Amino acid sequence: MSSAFSAKKLKTFDIEHQAASVDIWDKKYRLKDFSGKPIDTDIDTNFQRVASALAGVEEDNKQEEWTEKFLWALRSGAIPAGRIMSNAGAEDYKPATSTINCTVSGLIQDSMTGILDKVTEAGLTLKAGCGIGYEFSTLRPKGAYVTGAGAYTSGPLSFMDIYDKTCFTVSSAGGRRGAQMGTFDVSHPDVEEFIRVKREDGRLRQFNLSLLITEEFIKAVREDSDWPLVFPLDPSLPESKDIDLEIQAKSYGRIGLIQMGM
Repeated sequence: MSSAFSAKKLKTFDIEHQAASVDIWDKKYRLKDFSGKPIDTDIDTNFQRVASALAGVEEDNKQEEWTEKFLWALRSGAIPAGRIMSNAGAEDYKPATSTINCTVSGLIQDSMTGILDKVTEAGLTLKAGCGIGYEFSTLRPKGAYVTGAGAYTSGPLSFMDIYDKTCFTVSSAGGRRGAQMGTFDVSHPDVEEFIRVKREDGRLRQFNLSLLITEEFIKAVREDSDWPLVFPLDPSLPESKDIDLEIQAKSYGRIGLIQMGM
């Protein structure tokens, strides 16, 4: 007896779509041509497009079976990620888009080249319709001396403004607003500015922000003990030729304290 899955033998569900749901689908996920003419005639056509695209990675003799499985799941209430609904099987109309909702940027190097390289990466990622997350606590704190430039840095929050404007400017695929996650280590000297930044009207509105905490930090909170703010976060990191670590240590070495309270 075969144990193969057969969607045809399973119960199907007649799911009624609310008017608001259909409106969102039409604006965000329905495939249209360059003139705005719909390619997906209805939601089920969208399901068929997605199911066929997902099954397309299988061996030729398995594609029909998997199309059937995916189509049954979609018609029964399964909801794939938004970029899958929008972009799967849409290569003829949106060849530069992706079916990946969320991505993570690589390490942002603490140099002008490193920062701007990641801005370029962000722009191309957002153009493809993906969201992207970064950690900005790899960048030296505000006021740290930059030996190569003979000046003091404006800090990681000012560079986050560049990423924010890039996200706002780039037209995200399928009418989707750009999505970014900015993370920051709780030990960085600029952490208090990071926590407060969204209180400034209109600043970093293209970001969701998250604080990176550790078990040691949670313990310090429970014990109501001091928490040192340091940079670089990892003392084992090699010294950069662009950073005067001696001046930086005098300016920022373990002088900041955060006491967490309700």
